[in-house]
Amino acid sequence: MNNMPQRLAFFALGVVINSFGVALITLGNLGTSAISSVPYVCSLQFPMFSFGVTTFIWNILLILVQVVLLRRDFKPSQFL
Repeated sequence: MNNMPQRLAFFALGVVINSFGVALITLGNLGTSAISSVPYVCSLQFPMFSFGVTTFIWNILLILVQVVLLRRDFKPSQFL
């Protein structure tokens, strides 16, 4: 009963759908969500970085803050 490949495929599909949603909302000038607003402003301030790159960097920073806050309670599986 190992359904890990199916779960990973659904996860990847969800990430792609979410990415398209954020990109379309941003390109349509409908605004951004609260979590996407910081990377969006950074991409406008630093045009050498795309919105996707700044989103990736922001998410990595949030994970690092989580590691610092949780310390010993942070499990390596939470990186996923």
